[in-house]
Amino acid sequence: MSKSEALHELYKICQTIEFSESDELIEQAGTEDEKTFIQVVTDCILQEKQRKVIAEKRF
Repeated sequence: MSKSEALHELYKICQTIEFSESDELIEQAGTEDEKTFIQVVTDCILQEKQRKVIAEKRF
């Protein structure tokens, strides 16, 4: 699998993360770097969902 394919797959997986799961995922992280990565990813997912809600005027 190429890096591009792996990143695309990671993106698809990350899109399935629910915001309510983020605390548990962060607690399960093995290192501080991993915790930071999970925080950044979940923040990004939340921001994307917020943009969609605002664009669809569902707020």
